[in-house]
Amino acid sequence: MSLQFITGDGSCDHEKAVLDIACDWLAKDHNEVFFLVPNYNKFEREQEILSQLKHRQEKKDFSTIRGQVYSFNRLAWYFLQDSENISGQTISDTGSAMIMRKVLLTVSDQLIIFRGEINKEGFIAKLLELYKEFQLGNITVDTLSFLPTSQETTKAKDFELKMYEIRLIFTAYEEELAKRNLQVEQPISMLTNFLAASDLQDTAQLEQKLFIVTGFSNFSMQEQELLKVLFGKSHVCIDLYVDSVHTDSDALDLFFDPKQTYHLLKNFAQNQQSHVLFDKKAPLLNNVSTSYLELERCFRQTNHGRYEQAGALSDHVEIWKAENPEEELRQVATEIRRLVSLSFTKGNKPLYYRDIQLLTLNPELYYSFIPSIFEELDIPFYLDEDRQMKQHPLVEFIQALFALDNYYYRTSDVFRFLRTELYIPKQLQEDTQDWQKARDKYRWMVDITENQALAHNFHGADWTREQDWRLFNFDFEKEVLMETENTEVLTNRLRNNFRKDIVSFFTSLKAADTTKEAIIDFYQFLQKIGVEQQLIHWREQEIAWGNLEQARDHEQTWASLMDLLDELVEIYGEDPFDLDLFKEILSSGLENLTFGKVPTAIDQVQINPLDLTRPLQEKVTFAIGLDETSFPRTVENKSLISTEERQQLNENLQQGQYLKDQAEETIRKEPFVAYNMLLSASEKLYLSYPKNADAKQNIKMSPYLARILNWTDLTLQDRCSLDLSCDPYHYVGSYKSLIRQLNSLYRQAQEEKNALSGKWQSLKDLLLLSDDRTLATRVFESQVHRNVPVNLSPELAEQLYGKNIYSSISQIETFYDYQYDYFLKFGLGLKEREIYGLNSAMTGEIFHEALDNFLKAVFQEDLSLTQMSEEQRQLLIDRVLKNIFGQERYAFMEKNARMSFIRYRLGKTVQHVSWGLKKQAEKTQLTPVQTEVLFGEIAGNQGIPGLEIPLSNGGKLYLRGKIDRVDTTTIDGKPWLAVMDYKSSAHQFDITDSYYGLAMQLLTYLDIALKDAVELIGKKDVSGAGAYYFHVYDPILDPKKASEKERLKQYKLDGLFADDPEVFEAFDETLNKSEHSLVFPIQKDKNEQIKGSVRSKEKFYTIEEMNTLMAHNRKKLKEAAEKILSGEIKMNPSYKMKDKRRATQYSPFRSISLFDPMLEENDYHRIHSLSKEEIMERLKEEKDD
Repeated sequence: MSLQFITGDGSCDHEKAVLDIACDWLAKDHNEVFFLVPNYNKFEREQEILSQLKHRQEKKDFSTIRGQVYSFNRLAWYFLQDSENISGQTISDTGSAMIMRKVLLTVSDQLIIFRGEINKEGFIAKLLELYKEFQLGNITVDTLSFLPTSQETTKAKDFELKMYEIRLIFTAYEEELAKRNLQVEQPISMLTNFLAASDLQDTAQLEQKLFIVTGFSNFSMQEQELLKVLFGKSHVCIDLYVDSVHTDSDALDLFFDPKQTYHLLKNFAQNQQSHVLFDKKAPLLNNVSTSYLELERCFRQTNHGRYEQAGALSDHVEIWKAENPEEELRQVATEIRRLVSLSFTKGNKPLYYRDIQLLTLNPELYYSFIPSIFEELDIPFYLDEDRQMKQHPLVEFIQALFALDNYYYRTSDVFRFLRTELYIPKQLQEDTQDWQKARDKYRWMVDITENQALAHNFHGADWTREQDWRLFNFDFEKEVLMETENTEVLTNRLRNNFRKDIVSFFTSLKAADTTKEAIIDFYQFLQKIGVEQQLIHWREQEIAWGNLEQARDHEQTWASLMDLLDELVEIYGEDPFDLDLFKEILSSGLENLTFGKVPTAIDQVQINPLDLTRPLQEKVTFAIGLDETSFPRTVENKSLISTEERQQLNENLQQGQYLKDQAEETIRKEPFVAYNMLLSASEKLYLSYPKNADAKQNIKMSPYLARILNWTDLTLQDRCSLDLSCDPYHYVGSYKSLIRQLNSLYRQAQEEKNALSGKWQSLKDLLLLSDDRTLATRVFESQVHRNVPVNLSPELAEQLYGKNIYSSISQIETFYDYQYDYFLKFGLGLKEREIYGLNSAMTGEIFHEALDNFLKAVFQEDLSLTQMSEEQRQLLIDRVLKNIFGQERYAFMEKNARMSFIRYRLGKTVQHVSWGLKKQAEKTQLTPVQTEVLFGEIAGNQGIPGLEIPLSNGGKLYLRGKIDRVDTTTIDGKPWLAVMDYKSSAHQFDITDSYYGLAMQLLTYLDIALKDAVELIGKKDVSGAGAYYFHVYDPILDPKKASEKERLKQYKLDGLFADDPEVFEAFDETLNKSEHSLVFPIQKDKNEQIKGSVRSKEKFYTIEEMNTLMAHNRKKLKEAAEKILSGEIKMNPSYKMKDKRRATQYSPFRSISLFDPMLEENDYHRIHSLSKEEIMERLKEEKDD
């Protein structure tokens, strides 16, 4: 039959030429026209072509037009749908991957090169990609007839071996497909064979058909073979963008691909004696501006290094440079709003959003910004982005479900599964009869259960056992056992439902003999626990909210899962069930699927890939991201066959077979892509690039942009980020975006101590009169917002804390350390979630209780610390530890090997500490008389009165706590008393901390012990020998230096000590001349005088000084209570300048307070280190005042 070409460059009207030929052909009755267009824009081109054809033929409706628009694949289905050629069912990409996986396991023993790749992620996908490439190149498996002739490792032999293995894999793959009656051959090849074998009657029908091919610059081998048959039996017209077909071309020629295509197909037609008609030259465009034609000529001629500008371009083209991709998109969005708004003013031709397109080659960078920016400016858009299903809760549900079995019910996996909310126990749904109420109650139950699971370390068998959980919650701070009965009922209800529904499922699944049985079991399980019904609820909810796209997502994901299960049955149904394979296929199969997307409106800005654009596609084009790193693109060949191997393969292929090199082709076509992009807008073209993107700085523009700027009078516009000097004209797009812009400018004005310009101020006034004024007012309030907490009223503070303050000393220390943390923790009652394990409070409690019980046992059994034997001490400690760890509150320490080891280490620590106590007792006159002295009220137990400080509101501050130990001695008839505080971490007495209220325990304990001395030791007029820290720990010593003396030195006391020579003698009776004490910070000099160590001089205080410090301590206690009840809440975390310790460093409430020292209003309460002399002087001055 015939072949004809339509030729012409971008200045020609190809659409008119195409429609002229079509109309001429349709002028004859019974003639038909088939337009063949690329698949990616088939829908768009179908609308355009048929609308114009209808208008040309003056038809009333589309049904009377004897013209149709198809892609090559759809054309094949059109001709083959009633034939018997399509016999097998088609298979999805996931199904293909299943079969390929199965094939690889079968042939793995015969592979050498690919044997190590079989289990690598992505290998199957690359094999299938190569298989499709072979199909497009018309390459059959039979043509890969390379047989390895030797085991030499030369490049040629490696190539032959690789081809041999690919043929082996693909042959087995096709046999497997054929065995299952699945579609092997692609539709284009099937159509080619079908038409080639058609009889005379079919040929007569083809004679009345004209195939017009438009939108292509080259064709795959499959498409070429089909075209050969078509112009042999029918009439074909191919539209190509080409300047001249008679000039020689090389790879650098702008029209290299279309010229190659032209000569190739023309030669084919002539060789098979088809009638080749004269080329039809497309007429010059007459509906575009002269600037459009000038731009076309500019790029075409500069490609050959020659051009002289003859007309203006500035009214058609703008080239921008932006600060970064986000700012670039903001400028684009603002300009879109401006163009559309201005077009609807009087006298202008309307411009709709659908007349505008946005092009990019870098979707990974730009697509994340587009939704937020375009929505802020109320610009409707259609982004045809592949969204993967792996983010959908159903995929997460399946992966979490199998993780339960893989890792035997790890806590994290259990709650990952439960929080998908696709499993809500049927019993819960039946109780409420309302799925949303059931969901809300379920969420609450999951939260409570997670808290308890983390606190009790429930995992593994705890989730599968029949026995109910038993909860135990002991508050170590308040020393009370918390009520857990209701929580127990609730958590066990959820756990038992989980066990019956989920745990039992795996039992039945693993019992399946065949894959088909397992899939039926899996499907029934999903139905039983209501997964499909839950997805239906979600879909209906999204529809009610107007989110149609999200509603479709739920439908598509469930449908995709069902398709996947159907294919699994088809491919593996009768095979013995392999659980691991089943898990892998389900998880990976759904992960790689994407959601189909349908435009939800007509008038939308189109977001398109830049490399798929065409001339005159829209009225306005914005091409973004045109920097030197993105355009032209640098593409790597990452397929299984390298560029060199492709060349070798092509040399051995037959005519009509060819394997393209996509990387090479992409690089070669970039100039033609740029040409199409420049001609894509009929009215206005915007080209832009960012100066900085990600980690790249000072990026240069694309060489294509540089070329235009170098050869023309166009100038580069620097679209800088918004600042106070910017004109609103280029930045304001909508009231909503104006809110953000004004807020940003206000911040800048504050920093620069400047004011908004009159224009911006006027816009603010307009904004506050608009429909967005409520949102604007709220946002603008942030301009004066200061991160400063508001004080409570005294009345509210009294309601929160009570008229009387009942407090421990550590709580008051927290107040002075960071008032806002005190408010959150003790005012609002916030606390961190409890996590299973041994925290500092528990460790301290164990140590305190052990040492208390040890000393009490010594008293009760009338033993003496100094006289008891080592064996007695060890037996006593063992008995004490056994009693302690036998308590229910410490039962968790027997739960696993790790906790058992920690318990063992704690026991060893207590053993070593008790040895230290015994050795200290042997050296000092101070004797323990009381342990764990309770003052105030704790857990309903009343101790000695302690301190009760009257407050100005008529209430009192009641302090509670425990003094770990009270020691006493009598020197020359005068009683002395000391208190000791056990610490599981190293503590040193710092008078600066004491002065500022950060370390109040020792002074408070000593004050209370002296006040209640008669009750404690039965004596009055007692003097304070000091208050000491005792470090409870197991010191690690160098084995070479681990003498008894060195070990005892590790337990040396710290604190504040009486500065009285009489007491020094009592501190350590065993001191020799020129020796330092191993217990107290004292020494005996060469004159046998005992005095405080030089390094510890600030830790010794006279009786008068101690009384002064205790009086100041009481004052600080009262001051804290007064401030608390006055409602004072300051964000004033302490910052100790000496060791750089910040109160915020370990605060659990940082995310609430949002304290930021960079803010003017946020600053630390800086604690500068003061000497003993400075503090005593200050206290003296305060007393005098």
